[in-house]
Amino acid sequence: SYIFAAALSLGVGSIASAQQTATAASAATTTDSTASGGLLGARYFGAGYDYIAINNSTSNVNHAQGFELAYNQPVTANLDLGADYNWARARYAGTRLTQETADLNAAAYTKLDWGKPFAAASVGWAWTRASGVHDDSFLYKLGVGVEFPVAQAFAVSPYVNFARATGFNTSEVEFGVKAEYKVTKEIGVFGRVQYDAVRHDDNQTEFAAGLNYHF
Repeated sequence: SYIFAAALSLGVGSIASAQQTATAASAATTTDSTASGGLLGARYFGAGYDYIAINNSTSNVNHAQGFELAYNQPVTANLDLGADYNWARARYAGTRLTQETADLNAAAYTKLDWGKPFAAASVGWAWTRASGVHDDSFLYKLGVGVEFPVAQAFAVSPYVNFARATGFNTSEVEFGVKAEYKVTKEIGVFGRVQYDAVRHDDNQTEFAAGLNYHF
């Protein structure tokens, strides 16, 4: 996710990272009413709740909460395009610290017997607000990972990303795992845990959970 430190650098407080969720995972259809889990190669819309724990915070902002929206569309047998929106808010000394991000992303992958290795990239924008102070930045992210089919309706995707917000002069390396369990052919439950190693700032641990609608 992209970093709460931006608002603090304005002397107000840290604004929580937005994460992206868009680019990781798969799904092949089966004859059963429950398709195989995963997101890569699947068209879906997702919505989830986010909790961001700011580790060893020097700003007295120890957590933020928000939500994420994601859309994914396969365009070829090995390429997906998508879009994400993230909103997060924290409070510090009675002040609301808010960050929004929006991005477009792509994931290229290959299908092997044991899983789907993938490479992903995204570009977008971030907006922060705190005590009437506004700032914004261009964002980009590069990542790699693998989607593993654990069971017919369950897939797990470990990944590593490098993310940078150029206008905030901040960057981070993200280590995460995302999973989806298909309850039905159309509905999947997803969860994500991610550790953000933030350059020259407080590291963060993110937790997310929500639903994907496949159509």
